[in-house]
Amino acid sequence: MTRRLVILGALLLALTVSVFTPALRAVAKEHTDMMQMAMQAKTPADHEKLAARYDQESADARAKAEMHEKMAEDIRKTGGALFAKVHYDEHCDGLATHYSKVAEGYAALAKAERDMGKEKGGKVIEPKPKS
Repeated sequence: MTRRLVILGALLLALTVSVFTPALRAVAKEHTDMMQMAMQAKTPADHEKLAARYDQESADARAKAEMHEKMAEDIRKTGGALFAKVHYDEHCDGLATHYSKVAEGYAALAKAERDMGKEKGGKVIEPKPKS
């Protein structure tokens, strides 16, 4: 019986590794690509490309912050003993604050990249402010 459990466990582990390895590689590659882009940026176009990526990361983080703010609001409206006991609203508030700071950080990186692009002598177009 224990031998079957060991074999089943090994098969389950192999299946899990085979399913998640490509996703982990993709995330690692994307991170490496951004790092390489940052280290190799020389032209205003290179800096603008990085700034656009940072803008996208900032927008994604801002969307997550807004989602968690709305969730906290909805939880407070719904109420109930379970929500009060586990403090889901506080959890969402913390995530909203975190993602807001992440968004600010990426926005600052985008601005810095555009500033570096301008220093390289090129004309870098500022993004349109979002309403």
